[in-house]
Amino acid sequence: MSMGRILYRTTTRAAQPLLGSLLRRRAKRGKENADRIPERFARSDVDLTPAHLVWMHGASIGETRLLLELAENLGASNPDLHFLFTSQTQTAAELINRRMATSDVLAGRSRYQVAPLDTPDIAARFLDIWQPILCVFAEGEIWPNIVLEASNRQIPLALINARMTAKSFKGWNSWQGFANEVFSSFNTIIAADRQTADGLGKLTNSAVPCPGSLKLSLSVSQVSEADAQTIRSAFVGGRRCLVAVSTHEDEEAWILDAVEGLEPRPALVIIPRHPERREAIIDLLETRGVSYSVRSREETPETGHDVLLCDTLGEVILFASVADSVYLGGGHAEGVGGHNPVEILRIGRPVFTGPHIHNFSDLAATLEGDPGFQIVADYDALRRAFPLLEGFEGFEGFEAFAGFEGFARSTR
Repeated sequence: MSMGRILYRTTTRAAQPLLGSLLRRRAKRGKENADRIPERFARSDVDLTPAHLVWMHGASIGETRLLLELAENLGASNPDLHFLFTSQTQTAAELINRRMATSDVLAGRSRYQVAPLDTPDIAARFLDIWQPILCVFAEGEIWPNIVLEASNRQIPLALINARMTAKSFKGWNSWQGFANEVFSSFNTIIAADRQTADGLGKLTNSAVPCPGSLKLSLSVSQVSEADAQTIRSAFVGGRRCLVAVSTHEDEEAWILDAVEGLEPRPALVIIPRHPERREAIIDLLETRGVSYSVRSREETPETGHDVLLCDTLGEVILFASVADSVYLGGGHAEGVGGHNPVEILRIGRPVFTGPHIHNFSDLAATLEGDPGFQIVADYDALRRAFPLLEGFEGFEGFEAFAGFEGFARSTR
């Protein structure tokens, strides 16, 4: 056992008595669901754990969408499988619960829990309760205690669409023995970009495949033309329309400033990455003196309103479909690293985003020069290009991986 592993286990075990107080404080700030705090300690009301259970974990919405589609593909070809989904964010929880209720494959075969904390005792208790036959982690979620405990029990582990930053690798490289123990525990690792593949290859002393982002294999949501026309008639009217998707703190102010310089002023739809930020955004709109309506309040928008705040889940593609262009958040926010533009490009809408997109540097390089994707460092750059990027006729996407069935075969 490496010194890094000993230190990590000792530190997380010592911290466990303090975690309850920390989570209760987070709940007061709306960052935790107070009713589900016991699940963080792997203490849940589970009367029967289904056999043939696949555990899938993703931190937030992007990873969750990937895992949900993967589960549907696995479940369709393996009728005996059941699924447990976990996440860190409440928005991801809402997405999972809605999909479980509506999916023909997942309904009755899947459950949701808040992700457990990564201490030795909680990790062991979680695996004792659920007894998964396969653990699937998405992107950058690495929990050493749970990974190593599952490996000790000979439970197969997969890390899919792995993405790690240079800063993360610098930290792991400081504890190479520990890093090798953790990452070598995975039976399957699929990297989303070359930086991650090279870094994990060095940590595991083995080649890591890099087929590209699995998110490129996600299906595109279907939009009701009747619903889209309702939005055009009620809010957009005869104006151009800019939809700001997955915005973070300060990005709503950025896009409002950018729109101020556009004549005529377009209809602006704001879809925050985290809908629980709605009150802060409403305060911003009122301070700016712009007229607005709020989707979750079921307020009827008007063609005279400046902004429609869409603080509901699952409607990104609906609103993007009525846009002339889409501003994709995460590229002007500190420490976020950008969001994936492919789904929006696939429905034929050009995308603007900010320059800080290190999480998608490989994809951005692939899209460089494409008239449907433009990085805008300042307001003037967006204003010059809006409403339509000349020459953009849609985006067909590209094959980055042999589909989800390829992964299913690799884990059997």
